[in-house]
Amino acid sequence: MGAFDTQPGKAIWTLSAVGINLFKFPWLVAYYLPSSTRPHRAWTLRQALQVQIIRAALWHMAWVKMITPLKLSAGKERERWVVVKPGPEGKYVGPTRVDGEIVPAEVGGTWYPALPDGMGDGFVVLHFHGGAYMIGDGRTQDAGFAATTLLRETDVVRVFAPQYRLSCNALSRFPAALQDAISAYRYLIDEVKIPAARIVVGGDSAGGNLTLALLRYLTEYGSVVGLPQPACAWLWSPWVSPGRSLNSEAFDGSPNASTDYVTAAFGQWGAESYLPAPSSGIDLDSPYINFYDHTFATSTPLYISTGECEVLYHDDVKLVEDFAKVKGNKVQLQVEEHCVHDIILAGKLVGFEKEAALAAKRAGEFLKTLEKA
Repeated sequence: MGAFDTQPGKAIWTLSAVGINLFKFPWLVAYYLPSSTRPHRAWTLRQALQVQIIRAALWHMAWVKMITPLKLSAGKERERWVVVKPGPEGKYVGPTRVDGEIVPAEVGGTWYPALPDGMGDGFVVLHFHGGAYMIGDGRTQDAGFAATTLLRETDVVRVFAPQYRLSCNALSRFPAALQDAISAYRYLIDEVKIPAARIVVGGDSAGGNLTLALLRYLTEYGSVVGLPQPACAWLWSPWVSPGRSLNSEAFDGSPNASTDYVTAAFGQWGAESYLPAPSSGIDLDSPYINFYDHTFATSTPLYISTGECEVLYHDDVKLVEDFAKVKGNKVQLQVEEHCVHDIILAGKLVGFEKEAALAAKRAGEFLKTLEKA
C-alpha cells in the first residue's frame, strides 16, 4: 500500500477511484440489465448495482487504510448521546488486562429513539455495530437503519449503540473494544438500572464477534465482576474468526465470493489492526477472538442470522452447529434468502431494506418464544 496510506497519496487515490467508478457505472447498468448477468438472479438491478458500489468502496477503504476518528461530543445526536465512564477497576479482569497500554476509557453511545425516561417492562437492545473493527461509530448515519429497523419490527423499546474504540486509531487494538463493551453493559445495568433479564445483547459482523467476546466474559467472570447474563443475543452475520481473514484464502475460496460486497482486503485490514500486541501473549486465536475453533457454554440463548449469499455464510453455519453441540446451549440459525452480508446494518446501502425488516421480525419472534418459555 505504501504511498497511498498517507496524505497526499490518500487524496489522490480517492479522487482517482471516484473518477474510475463513475466512468464504469453506466457500463455496469447495461451489463446488469438482464437478470442472468447479475451475481444472483433473484436480485433486482438496484441490488446488483449497489452491492458492487459498496464492494468497491470497501476495497478502496482498505487500500488507503482509512482512519475513522471518534469524538465524544454529541454532534447531531444531541440529547440522544451519552458518554459512559469506565466502571470500577474490578469490572475489568482476565482478558481485558492482557495489554498494559490498553485501559478502560470513556465510551460514547447513541440511544434510539431517545434517552430512556422510565423503562417499564420493555426490552432494550445493546447493539454493537459492524465494520471489521475499523469503521463505524453507532451514530445515526452509521447504525440508524439497524436501530430503527429493530424498533419497528420487534417489541424492543430502546436500542443503545456504543461507539467502541476502532483498531484504526492509536492504542485501540484488542482488548479495547471488549473493555468498551463491558463498560456499555455495566452502564445499562448499574446506571440506567435495566435488569439484565430485559437486555438483548447483539451485534453485526465485527459487532457480532464482540458480542460473543462479551458473552464469554460474562460466562467466565460475570459472577466475579457482578454482571449477570442478558436475556438473549442477536448475532447478525457475525465475524466468527478475524484470524481467518489474515490471508485471502477463506474469502477467495468461498463459493459466495462473487455474491457479496465484503472483500478479502477489507477483512485482512481489520484483522491485522485488531491483532493483540506481541507482549500480551495472545494472538487472533484467542478464545475471545476466534470462535471458529473456540465455542463455549452460555446460558444466553443465541439467535444467529446469516445471508445465503455472503462469504461468511459457511463460518456462521459452523458456529451454530458447534454451539449447538455444547450441552445446555440454546441456539437458532436463520438463513436470509438471497441476502448478502450484514443486511441489518447495510440493508439500505445495498438495497435489501425489505429483507432486513423480515430478518428483524424473525429475531423478534425468537425473543417472544423465550418470554413464553
